[in-house]
Amino acid sequence: MSSYGKAVVLGPGEGQEFTLGADRVLIKGMTDHAGDGFSVVEYHGATNNPGPPLHVHHTFEECWFILDGQVAFTVEGHVVRGHAGSFFLVPRGTAHTFEVVGPTPARWVGIFSPGRYMRLLEELGEVIPLDGPPDLAAVEALFARYDTEIVSAPAAS
Repeated sequence: MSSYGKAVVLGPGEGQEFTLGADRVLIKGMTDHAGDGFSVVEYHGATNNPGPPLHVHHTFEECWFILDGQVAFTVEGHVVRGHAGSFFLVPRGTAHTFEVVGPTPARWVGIFSPGRYMRLLEELGEVIPLDGPPDLAAVEALFARYDTEIVSAPAAS
């Protein structure tokens, strides 16, 4: 990592790393604005690993740009399969979830606005175990603290 004043330059594979179960997340950048700004992650999604329950963010937006692999993205009751080059924009108030599908892991860039909602992902990494199902009550309580509502439980695998 290199810093030039407030600017930050990261090389491939660099960033603040944490896990969400079997998935790996690298924080590439985050602005420290109290009311606006954004954060950017490089997300490595494992195969055969269910995504989060169907949920709605009431106070922030996110978007994803798929780099590798395939992701089944569920939005407002429709399932769309994305692959390298696909883009998903999730405005606040939109019910959504995702799952990596296909034989290989997936990798994407995620952007969250306002940037402070990166903390939701970081804290989620603390409550989702590496193996086995998460404590849904703990996930629901965490989501509620970040103005996110679970609208259905994850499908049984």
